[in-house]
Amino acid sequence: MIAKKNEYSIQGNKAVIGNSELVFDFPIADSLEIEGMLIVLLSIPVDVQYNENVFGVSIVDKKVKWQISKKQYIPAYKQQCPFVSIVSYEGKLRLNNWCSVYFIVDPLTGKILEEGDAR
Repeated sequence: MIAKKNEYSIQGNKAVIGNSELVFDFPIADSLEIEGMLIVLLSIPVDVQYNENVFGVSIVDKKVKWQISKKQYIPAYKQQCPFVSIVSYEGKLRLNNWCSVYFIVDPLTGKILEEGDAR
């Protein structure tokens, strides 16, 4: 059975797609559907370092297909840089983090296509 648009729900730290439940380590702050992928942004507590908080979940396969790549931020005080927003951008995905860095990402693969300063 192929999931149709909006055949999912978000409940705390769970994404429920049909009869499948995907449990994440932290609450889901936001989600966005792009081309059959449910993009999930986790809400990370201030005292936790977890910068790879964006996932691509296949709605058809009902499983996580990708997690955003780990990046090193310099200077050292920028080690806490989780993503805080996800938006659809010209058919791609734009991620913005606490350190004023944005990524343009392929929503199907999670591949970072562009990175820049959001200021």
